[in-house]
Amino acid sequence: MLLDYLEAAHAAGFREVRIIHGQGIGVQRQIVQHALDVHPLVVEFWDEWHLGATGVKLADR
Repeated sequence: MLLDYLEAAHAAGFREVRIIHGQGIGVQRQIVQHALDVHPLVVEFWDEWHLGATGVKLADR
């Protein structure tokens, strides 16, 4: 589902997106960030501290 979202956002021309994974002990954040780390459309990503989210910069079209 995350990968589909990234591909749809890229196809729609989005340059940045926010992935909401929630706060907690970091399990979901770790899963999301691992997927982002290996995805070819992801240029960079960063924690949006205390928001339970990760910001993502997508590659140019």
